[in-house]
Formats: sequence, structure tokens, C-alpha cells
Amino acid sequence: MANGKPGDHPLNDICDHGLRVFSETADALVREIHEYLPRERMWDLFDWFHPPPPSEFERQLLAKRDELRGDAADRGWEPK
Repeated sequence: MANGKPGDHPLNDICDHGLRVFSETADALVREIHEYLPRERMWDLFDWFHPPPPSEFERQLLAKRDELRGDAADRGWEPK
């Protein structure tokens, strides 16, 4: 279980501690996804400890971000 300290979970490292975990692009996409979903809903989106190769992971993150962005726009909501 994640305890919130650096190094315990990639999501905490990226969103709370501003650490680079995957790549600049992937980490930025993770932060954007977090604007649409609470952390507990993000945990099950991907295998955070064993992601696919960087280009594939970035593609998956981009698709999820775009899906969430579209759903939010359809509901008339924009993240902060």
C-alpha cells in the first residue's frame, strides 16, 4: 500500500512530488488525467509498476486523457 513518500508509487511520485518517473510526456499526461480523476480511480487504469514501452504507454495515456477530456466536455465541465 502506498504511504505517500517518494518512491512508494509512481502516481504519488508524479502528482505529489513532481518527480520524473516515465518520460516528460508520460508524466505530463498522468498529471492531466489526474485533473479528471481522483487518485483512487487512477490506480487501476494501468500497471503503473510495469508499463509498456514508453511510446506505447504515452499513446495509451494520450487516449485515456482524450477520452476523459471528451466526456468532461460533453458534460459541460472543464478541469481547473
